[in-house]
Amino acid sequence: MEGQIFDASFLRKLEMMTLQAKKALAGKNGGDRRSPLKGKSVEFADFRNYSTGDDFRQIDWNAYARLEKLFLKLFMEEQDATVYIFIDCSTSMDHGQPAKARMARQLAGALAYISLANFDRVAVGACTDRLAEFLPPVRGRGSIWKVWNFIENLPSTGMTDLDSALWDVGSYRPGPGISVVISDLLSPSGCREGLKFLRFHKQEISLLQVLSPEELNPELRGDLRLIDCESGWAREVTVTPGLLQAYRQRLALLVNDTRAFCLQQGINYLQLASDSPLEAVLLKSMRQAGILNN
Repeated sequence: MEGQIFDASFLRKLEMMTLQAKKALAGKNGGDRRSPLKGKSVEFADFRNYSTGDDFRQIDWNAYARLEKLFLKLFMEEQDATVYIFIDCSTSMDHGQPAKARMARQLAGALAYISLANFDRVAVGACTDRLAEFLPPVRGRGSIWKVWNFIENLPSTGMTDLDSALWDVGSYRPGPGISVVISDLLSPSGCREGLKFLRFHKQEISLLQVLSPEELNPELRGDLRLIDCESGWAREVTVTPGLLQAYRQRLALLVNDTRAFCLQQGINYLQLASDSPLEAVLLKSMRQAGILNN
């Protein structure tokens, strides 16, 4: 897919970034993330009483000298997390100049690379009116081509129902992790219940809304027949400055309501235009939104 294979200098910049997690996440393998499990890394976490069979090397002899009791030093264990990337692959994403789908796939590919470079596992889901396709979690930098090929071959087709698509994730029994949802959010039923469902599964969520320049600032005029690209529903309209102003107000209401909901739920939210420079989005906008850090 055009733009999916990034140049080496850009990849080096991505390797300096990590997906930000507000809480410690329990993973399965050694990685770069702090886990609530206690292990043997270098960062001290807590004490517990010594039990027969424990490793004498972990005894805190200074505490023993003061209290004449044996305590074991516990340390935070660094483990991997699973990063779930959900891409809206409905027909509406194929519209815009450039197409919203192009930006969504580039973002997904870059976030997958960042996650794999940081020893996290990555899973990718395609959302239409259901979870249409799903790539189970993979791990290791060598898996990036598998992820990129999966993303590249996702079609933009079908209706949008993000609530149903995200509810389908439950069949894969996700544990605590990080979810990134990339969509234009033009889903008739919205996405709040689906996002709440991810929160129920202890996911830390980032919501990226991608809209085209034509959607953000339409320049239509005159008598037109508008057709919904997903449902085929059509309507005759006369586009006037007043109608455009009403459209902009409705769009602002949608964005503000979404931002307020995300703030209430502890979800990171970022709105993007499909013609935004990818590097600026990843290295600046997503850092400012608290989605990425370095």
